[in-house]
Amino acid sequence: MSEPTAPQVPALPAPRRQALRRHLMNEIARPARRPRRMLVLAPAAGVLAVAVSAAAIAQPWASDSAPLIVTVEQGDHGGATVLLSRMATAAGATPDRSSGEGEYVYIRSRGAFAELGDGPARLKPVHEWEIWIPRNKRGDGLLRQPFFHVPIIGVIPEQETLPDVTPNAALVDLPTDPDALLKKLYRERDGRGRGNSRDGAAFTAIGDILRESLVPPRTTAALYQAAARIPGVEVVRGVTDAAGRRGVAVAYTERSRRDEWIFDEQTYEYLGERSYLVAATADGPVGTVLTTTAVVQRALVSNLGQRPAG
Repeated sequence: MSEPTAPQVPALPAPRRQALRRHLMNEIARPARRPRRMLVLAPAAGVLAVAVSAAAIAQPWASDSAPLIVTVEQGDHGGATVLLSRMATAAGATPDRSSGEGEYVYIRSRGAFAELGDGPARLKPVHEWEIWIPRNKRGDGLLRQPFFHVPIIGVIPEQETLPDVTPNAALVDLPTDPDALLKKLYRERDGRGRGNSRDGAAFTAIGDILRESLVPPRTTAALYQAAARIPGVEVVRGVTDAAGRRGVAVAYTERSRRDEWIFDEQTYEYLGERSYLVAATADGPVGTVLTTTAVVQRALVSNLGQRPAG
């Protein structure tokens, strides 16, 4: 019997990808028994592609966790354009949090990721991590996360300096015209020549930016307007992020998986993401959750490792 194939899912935060990749490449020659596969999220730029293809990663925060099944609600394709237009208008009117003082973007998140293999996907317990990203120029970043041991790559430390991180300013240096922005995302996917469809790759790329960056209001509005132009984007209501906050989701379905960006239904603030199966596969029945995340805090801070006041 062939081994079940893991569905593609949204990317891990860039600093977490860099930390895992560095540990994996340092230890890749170490012989190891093939463990149960952890759903390591492949980044849009393919930073971890070699690592994911070389071996799968298990994160034993708990043993034998049960699959989490959610109801697959009917998406509203017609409502996506209306909702994203409202979100763009609201984003354009918000204060620019990216223009304050500070040399680093701080993002605190929590989430859980599925373990695959030997039956239905199993969602690990929710855990929290913090990242510090240089604001204006390349330099060291920082990752803090729970201590854990990965069988094939050894110990992932609780705190790790991440060298030569792409600055937030470069990540959000995007066209503010939504058509030009979407064309840029399509060109970047075509240049890679692999991975998701052009529309799926563009949706994933926008999600990466919304999750991993501190984005100026005009750029945020352009991202929402560009997302509204992606065929197949839909609205799903009554969803919940990894912090238990309810909201409305902008979703895209490809193959057997639906990816959702979750927003506060009143303020349209970005809350987190969710990914789950919409068709039964070797990794589980319809509704099996593969990822759930929540961004708890974003801020500018002066020093690497500094937490925001309050």
